[in-house]
Formats: sequence, C-alpha cells, structure tokens
Amino acid sequence: MNYAGEAQLMAVAQSCQYFDSGGTINSTVSAAAENISCNICRNWDGKKCVINVFDNVLTNLDQE
Repeated sequence: MNYAGEAQLMAVAQSCQYFDSGGTINSTVSAAAENISCNICRNWDGKKCVINVFDNVLTNLDQE
C-alpha cells in the first residue's frame, strides 16, 4: 500500500509491534502521547513499509 495519509500513518505506527524509531520513542505508551507516525520508523522508506506489515496492521485496526 502506498502512503495514504498522516492519520493512517499515525494509527498504524501506534499499533505496530515492529515500529522502530531508532530510540526516538522509548515505549508504545509514550509513542501514543507523541503522535508518532510511520514517517519516523526505520522500516518506512517514505512511501511504504519495507518489511510489508503496514497493510496487515491497518486491516487489524479496522477490525477492532
């Protein structure tokens, strides 16, 4: 999936177990408070998730 919008990037990042900010964010609790997004994840190349989990996480968000 290509970049869909900042709201989706933020929702996915806050729920993704593979989110890796490279130490910028220390925990998922602080991650939610910081309004993080895939844009600061090491697994995001600017257009897509390089480990191909974005679509799966997004789908699981829709089912909750």
